[in-house]
Amino acid sequence: MAPKGLPLFTLPVHSSSMSKFLQPELLSLSNGIPLILQNNDSPVASIYWWVKTGSADEKPAEAGFAHFLEHMHFKDTDAKTSNRASTGEMARLIESLGGDINAYTSFDQTVYHVTCAAHHWEKVLKVFGTMAKPQRFLKEDFQREREVILEELKKNEDSPNRMLFQSLFTSTFSKHPYGRPVIGFTKTLKDAKVGNLEAFYRRQYVSGNMGLILVGPFEEKRKKSLVKILDELFGKKKIPKKPPVKAERVQEVEIRSHAKFNKVPFDVTTPTMAFSFRVPDLRHPDMPALDLLGGILGMGEMGRLYQALFYGKSIVNDVGGGVYVPRDPGMLYFTADADSVEKLPEIFSSMLDELNRIQTDGPTDEELARVVTNTESERYYALQSADGIASRLGFLKYQLGDLNYDDQYLSALKGVDAEKVQEVAARYFDLRRMSFSVMVPKKDKDFDLKPMFAIAEDKLGGKGESSKPKAAKVAKRKIGSPIDILPERITLPSGVRVLFRERKSSHVMSIQAAVLGGLRLEVADPVTKAELDIGASNLLSGIWAKGTHTKSSNEITTLIENAAANLDGFSGRNTIGLASSGLARDWTKLSTLFSEVLLEPAFPKDELDLSKKVVEDAIKSIEDHSSALCSKLFHEALFENHPYGKYAAGTIESLASIDSDRLKAFHEKWVQPERLVVSVVGNISRKKLDPWLESLDASFQARKKSSSKPLGLASIGDEPETKGPRWIERSMGREQVHIITGGLGLRFSDDDRYAVRLLQNVLGGQSGRLFIELREKRSMAYSVAPISMEGIERGYIGTYIGCSPSKKDEAIAGIKKVLEDLANKGPTESEMRRAKEYYLGRRVMDLQGDGSLAGYYALESVYDLPIRTETEIVKKIEAVTAKAVREACRKFYVEANTVTATVG
Repeated sequence: MAPKGLPLFTLPVHSSSMSKFLQPELLSLSNGIPLILQNNDSPVASIYWWVKTGSADEKPAEAGFAHFLEHMHFKDTDAKTSNRASTGEMARLIESLGGDINAYTSFDQTVYHVTCAAHHWEKVLKVFGTMAKPQRFLKEDFQREREVILEELKKNEDSPNRMLFQSLFTSTFSKHPYGRPVIGFTKTLKDAKVGNLEAFYRRQYVSGNMGLILVGPFEEKRKKSLVKILDELFGKKKIPKKPPVKAERVQEVEIRSHAKFNKVPFDVTTPTMAFSFRVPDLRHPDMPALDLLGGILGMGEMGRLYQALFYGKSIVNDVGGGVYVPRDPGMLYFTADADSVEKLPEIFSSMLDELNRIQTDGPTDEELARVVTNTESERYYALQSADGIASRLGFLKYQLGDLNYDDQYLSALKGVDAEKVQEVAARYFDLRRMSFSVMVPKKDKDFDLKPMFAIAEDKLGGKGESSKPKAAKVAKRKIGSPIDILPERITLPSGVRVLFRERKSSHVMSIQAAVLGGLRLEVADPVTKAELDIGASNLLSGIWAKGTHTKSSNEITTLIENAAANLDGFSGRNTIGLASSGLARDWTKLSTLFSEVLLEPAFPKDELDLSKKVVEDAIKSIEDHSSALCSKLFHEALFENHPYGKYAAGTIESLASIDSDRLKAFHEKWVQPERLVVSVVGNISRKKLDPWLESLDASFQARKKSSSKPLGLASIGDEPETKGPRWIERSMGREQVHIITGGLGLRFSDDDRYAVRLLQNVLGGQSGRLFIELREKRSMAYSVAPISMEGIERGYIGTYIGCSPSKKDEAIAGIKKVLEDLANKGPTESEMRRAKEYYLGRRVMDLQGDGSLAGYYALESVYDLPIRTETEIVKKIEAVTAKAVREACRKFYVEANTVTATVG
C-alpha cells in the first residue's frame, strides 16, 4: 500500500518480455491504487475496475454478498442521500455515449468494465467513475435488487449444466468457499440486511483491494488528462490505517480418505457425468505439466478422450476436459454426455482407461506441441479487441501479480517433456483426489452409483503420492476506424466475388466464404422433399471440414489444432458457409486447406453418422432447456407457412433420410462461383493473397459446371399476417417461466430497419424501458429484453422475459404497458440520443476483430446490401426521428397480432 501523498505519476514500468505485443505502463493514483495504461491504435477504448474481492472472501452468512454488491453498484450513487429509488441513471448516461457497461463476480474478484468509442472516453470515464463514490444503499433499492437476484438464482436452478457443475464444485471443494455458488443461497439472500451488505462493502472495497486498466488510443497529453480524471474519482477511495487483510480461507485437503460420488436427478432426457481431481494453484511447479495433461486428454477433437470415445467407440455425444484453477488450488476435470444411463459405466471405464494409458504411453511430441501452440495463440487472439487486452492485463496484474506471467508460463510449458506429464498423471489421477457427479433423468433417479465407484476403485485404486510412472513410450502417433475503410473488391474470372482488407497491425487472419442456402432454401428449393431435407444445412456445415477426397477428418483436425487455428462450416436461416481463422504466419498452409475443404468435401458416412447421432440427441433433449423450447414453439406458431418456422436441426424423420449423397447434392447446387462471396481480413498482403486467389479461381473453372439453378434472393413470399392473437403454453413445473411475445418483423432490405434497430435500443439495455420498468422498478425478472431477426423475407420482432410462474400475467401486462406508452408518446430526446450513440458504439465494438469484419463483409455482399462506411452509417442513424421510432413501435408491437409462447 502506498502512503498518502504519493505523487500522481510514478515511474512507468514497461514489461520487457511482453513488449513484442504490448507495452503497458504501470502507474499509481494518489491513494496507491495501481493503474495499467496500454496505448492501442483503435477507435475503441476499454476501462476496467478490478476489485480483488469475490465470493470466496465471504463469511458463510454472507454467501452471495460480493455478487449482490456488483448489482448494487449499478444503482444511483445518491439514492440513499436523496431518498429516491434508483432510476438506472449511470447505465443510461453511458449508453447515451455509445458505451457498453457490465460487470461480473467470480470466486476471487469483482470486475466492472465499460467499452466505448474512443472519442467519448473522457465523458464515459467521468460517469463510470461515480461507482467509486462511497456507497450507502437505499432500502428500497436493496429489496428490489434482492428480488432480481432471487429470479437469477431460480434461472440457474433450471439450468442442467449449472446444477451439475455446482454439484461437482460442492463435492470437490467441500471445505473451501469455492464449493459455494457465487450467487449465494436463497436463505443468505433473504436473511441479508442493508447494514450487512454495507459492512461487507466497507471491509472489501478499499484502495488496497483495487486496480484499474485503461486501453485505447492516447498521446501524452491525453494520457495525463485521463489519469487526472481517474485520480479525481478513484484516487479519493479511502486508505485504511492498516493494509486490508484478506480473511483466511479454509483450504481444501487435496488427499482425502475416500472419493465423493454424487447423483443429481433432474428434468433432463439424457445423462451427463463430470469428475475431477484436486490440483494445486497456478504458481505450483506442476501446473504447466497438468495444463498439458488436461489439454492432451480433453481439448478439442484431437484430445485423446474425444478420439477414443466419440470417434473410436462412438459411445458418447460429447466428451472433454481441462484445468480450472482460480487463485487458490483448483481441479482437473472431465465431462461426458451419454445417450442413456446404461452406457455410463462403459463410458466411465473407458475414460479412466485413457487416463491410465497416458501414464504408461506418455504423450507424443505432436500432442505436446498442439497444446503449447494453442496456449500461445490465445495471446494473439486477445489482442483483437480493446476489451480483450484490458481483461488479460487485469488478470495478469491483479490476479497473478505479474505482467510477465504469460511469457514465463509459456516458457515453462515448452520445457515440459513427456516424462513429466506421465509423472503428474500418476501423482494426480488418484482416487483420494477424486470427486464425481452425474446428472440423470428423473425417471432414472434410482441409478446405482456403486458400480461407478467400483470402476474407479479398480482403475485408480492403490495409487498414491508415491506412484511412479512406467518408462515412457513416446513413439509418434499419426493422428482510421477499422470500419471506415472499405474493403477492396475483386471479381475473379469464374465469378467469385472477393472482399479483401489488409490489417498490418493484426497478428491473425480470417477467411470466410458464404453463399445463399440454409434453412430457407432447403425447404423452399429442396433436393428431394422439403420434409425430408430439413436439417441438411445443419448437418452439411457440421461435417464440411470433416474430410476431403485426399484428407481424412483426423488429418484436417491435426493440421488445424496444431496451428491453433479453426476451420468450421456455418449455416443459418438464409446462408451457409465456411470460416477459418489462424495466425497470419500460417497463411499458406491454412488458405490451401481452406480451398480444398471449400471445394472438395467428402461428407464421409462415418462422420455423418456421428453428427446425426449428436443432432438427434439435441432434438430429443430440447425440452431440457426451457428458453430454447420457448423459442422453438414461438417460431413454429408465428411462421406457419414460411421456412423460418422450421427447426434448423431438422426432425428425427428427416435426419434418418439424409445421407452423404444428399449433402453432396446441396453442396454442388449451392457452392457455385457466381453465388459465392469470399472475404479475407488480416495481416495478409496482396502479394500473398493473389496466388491463392488464382489457384481458387482455376479450381472453380476446372469444375464441371452445375446445371442446377437454385433460388437466390428472389422472394419466396412473406409469411401472411396473423389474423388474430396466438397462444402456445407448455407447463413443465419449473422454477421459471420463459415468455416470448412477438410478431412479423423486417426484411434486410426494408427502409425502416434503422428505425427498428433504434427502437430495440430504446427498449433494451440496462437503461432501456423494459429493464428499468420491469427489472429496476418492479424486480419482476432477471432477464428481460427485446428480440428480433431480419430476413430475406420478413423476420420477427418481439420481447423475451424469464420470471417466476406467479409473476407471469403481471410480466405480460407490464411489457404490454411499456410498449403502448412508447407507441403513444414516443421516445424522449434523451432516449433517442442514447439509442443512437449506443447503436453506433456497439457497432464499432462488434467489428474490432478480423473474423467479425470478414463475416460482416461476406454476409452483406451475399445479401446484395451495400457495405457502408462508418460515416454513412452515422448519417443513416442520425436521420431517424423520434416519430419514426414511435411509428415502428405502433406498427410492429402494438397494432400487430402477436404470438405468445410460454414454457415453465
